[in-house]
Amino acid sequence: MFEKIKKQKNLILYLLFSFIIFLFRIWYIRESNVLAIRNDEYGYWTHAALFSGHDWSDVFAGHMNWYSYGYSLILTPLFWISHDLHFMYKTAIVLNGIFGLVTYFLCCRCGRILFPKLKIWLLYTISFMVCMYSSYITQGPVAWSETFLYMLVWLLLYLFLRFEKHPGVRPALVLSLCMAACYVTHNRTIGIVTAYFLIVLFLRLTDAINWKLSAALLAPLIIILFLNVNIKTYLCIVEGFGLKPKNGMGAQKDHLLSLLTLEGWENLIRALCGQFWSLATSTFGLLYWGLVRCIMRVLSAFRTKKPEKHTVFYLFTLLACIGTFLISAISLIDPASITNLTSDTDLTYFIYTRYNECIIGILLLLGFVELASRKKDGRFVLLTAGGIGIYTIAGIILYDSLQQVTGTWHYRSFCAAGLGFYRLFSEKFAMRWCTLIGAAVFFIMLILLSVYPFCKKRHLRQTRTSIDSCSVPRKYSRRCRRLHMALACLLLTAAFIPTGLYSARIGTISSQLGKVSSKNLAMYDTLKEVVGNKAVYCTLDNTKNYRIAYELQVNLIDTHVYSITMEDLPVYEEGYFICCSNGSLDSFEGTDYYLLAQSRSYAVVAKGEALAAEISFKTKKPLLNLNELSE
Repeated sequence: MFEKIKKQKNLILYLLFSFIIFLFRIWYIRESNVLAIRNDEYGYWTHAALFSGHDWSDVFAGHMNWYSYGYSLILTPLFWISHDLHFMYKTAIVLNGIFGLVTYFLCCRCGRILFPKLKIWLLYTISFMVCMYSSYITQGPVAWSETFLYMLVWLLLYLFLRFEKHPGVRPALVLSLCMAACYVTHNRTIGIVTAYFLIVLFLRLTDAINWKLSAALLAPLIIILFLNVNIKTYLCIVEGFGLKPKNGMGAQKDHLLSLLTLEGWENLIRALCGQFWSLATSTFGLLYWGLVRCIMRVLSAFRTKKPEKHTVFYLFTLLACIGTFLISAISLIDPASITNLTSDTDLTYFIYTRYNECIIGILLLLGFVELASRKKDGRFVLLTAGGIGIYTIAGIILYDSLQQVTGTWHYRSFCAAGLGFYRLFSEKFAMRWCTLIGAAVFFIMLILLSVYPFCKKRHLRQTRTSIDSCSVPRKYSRRCRRLHMALACLLLTAAFIPTGLYSARIGTISSQLGKVSSKNLAMYDTLKEVVGNKAVYCTLDNTKNYRIAYELQVNLIDTHVYSITMEDLPVYEEGYFICCSNGSLDSFEGTDYYLLAQSRSYAVVAKGEALAAEISFKTKKPLLNLNELSE
């Protein structure tokens, strides 16, 4: 029995880590019932509804901006299986767990190609740590594109390594299709797309690939990018989004033009420093060491004029990281909340990392191996000092910017999930706690990867008794080093898990539970039982809260919901339902309005005596005439 376990220990370890990764992706599945995160989720689910034959344009037209449809293609089959949103949402969360498993598999495969000398069990452990990164966990209970996009980027990296190892037309075509899939899933990967074009151009100019391979690498991507423009135009028109500037490059035009001013460059520096500081903190320095590995490998190849193994991959990774960071920063340099620092400020604009985390996984993998494998010599001390210096400068610039904020600080934890641990120590955002915790974990990790006191004692004992006094200590030194690397991985994982879960709890689950506590879901369920083929008009309250209309439509998948004002209601018609704020109940004139259901802030009203009589036997409570209610 033990012999079989020993022989299959690597497989058992892989299955154990896979189970844990899946478990923490779906950790909150019992509480994940409804869409909760701003407009992003609604945008993806709206596309999926259209692809499955449902027209939600009367709700989302005019209020919603463009969202890519790549992830919507994954959600579309859920509409074919069921129209119960709770079941569909939980299924989407399970899919996130499956995407996490595929990500782990791809991370292991990439690590196997990049680091063939690593023991399999150690590679599994390092990949496990990477896939348990806090933001990966935080995005698990949200049915939007993030977890799917992380998987696609890992697939892109794996296919790139495969193409680098075995260049050919077929691998090139598959790689190009994967790059297109990443962009169609989220347009923020334009930084990676740009890096991809630059790499293909570089390979062609250096005669590393011929024209045939260049065409194979570019043709599918260019065709899909061209088709994507037409599909996007069609969806914007059909779904009523309209061709707004925010739906295209026009959204970034003003941001780019702001770089012609001194203030624009100041904002760009703030955004870049905020992103570097927050990601360096949340990865406990591995971001820096991942970039160091990429830069050093590329510089070494250029200096010797001899391409080393995987040099092109490191160059692609470096360019993709730089492009992603710049795209994310440029999109944040102009909004009032970062330009006008005396107003009510969204802190997330300074430390927004969600767009960068699609590429962060590979830096975790490269950074950990680089830190563990580097000789702790003078060069290492200089690199460490340089990293501390850059981190300090970024922190000072960020701190100086935050001190200018005089209003209330808002913080969207799911957009900077890696910093979630600060809330365990402070109700307000505290750079001090983030820095102290980040530095402490880094130095503990550094000690684990540098000092092996147990091994040294054992080496001394071995040298006294062994015939080969050199080889035996070396053997035990390698074994002890691998053990310390595994312990460092477990330390990081132990820091990532509570951070990820806590950020998910305060950023996502609390929003979902808030809807339950306000009884909105109960109100929707009551309406669902009686609505039939009747229309529902959702009126806008004084705060222009379009979100209630979104919620109503996604919960009543087959119902035609209209977003409308109180003044535009068809008062001379009857046989429909109205969803309005409680404050609007006194605005109805006439005797044919009946209260069907009510939550803390909203109410559902049935218009027409015939409709009231038709549904009265289906309701648990008798309908109340609004005139009688006011009396």
